[in-house]
Amino acid sequence: MALYFSSKKVPQLQDYSFVERAAILAAAQQAMPVPRRLICNLAKLVPICVVFYAIVDVQGWWKLPALLAAGIGYPLFTQPININMSLPYIDKAIRQFEASRAE
Repeated sequence: MALYFSSKKVPQLQDYSFVERAAILAAAQQAMPVPRRLICNLAKLVPICVVFYAIVDVQGWWKLPALLAAGIGYPLFTQPININMSLPYIDKAIRQFEASRAE
């Protein structure tokens, strides 16, 4: 099983533009059952909480670059989790997207 860090690398999504890939991924995430969505959200939330808890201990003006790095790193960290957790639902989301685009 391959791990994807970008939606461009997912074979089913290579023919779509960035906006279309984002819409398909959003539909795939909505198609996830609640327990899987909960696990996905917890997999993103727990490490981010640890990072921000560590930033609390940073003293002085160093806190600003630490917060900036955490803010920039957040989507870089969470996007691969979203992509890989929604992979089983991509085909269904593509069919829904194609049907809505045809209308």
